[in-house]
Amino acid sequence: MKQLTGFIPIAALPESTAASAKQQLIETIEWLHKEGAATETNLKLLTAIVESILCSEESYSRFLQCGFDAAIEFFDTNSQNWEFEESISSPHNPRNWDEYKQLQQTRVLLSTTRTVTD
Repeated sequence: MKQLTGFIPIAALPESTAASAKQQLIETIEWLHKEGAATETNLKLLTAIVESILCSEESYSRFLQCGFDAAIEFFDTNSQNWEFEESISSPHNPRNWDEYKQLQQTRVLLSTTRTVTD
């Protein structure tokens, strides 16, 4: 599995667009298979994670946080040799995605609300 043992060029990652989300997911599973990471357990876990977003708002928030944590770690590992400004401003950087910014704002608000009510 190259993603665990070495550098993967950012160009190898699927493009991130809403219009191709279904195709992107299929291509990602095919990529996992090609890299030897599409084990039965991994695919069952991916299925469970995806299905969990339908359970509750809390499950969906955990799904987002887990996904963003993994995406950020993956991006940081694979962009470590980039120029700082290029890395910070890259559209591949999950920290630049609107959904990540919204999640962070929501977490701050919830944290503030809990602190005030406690």
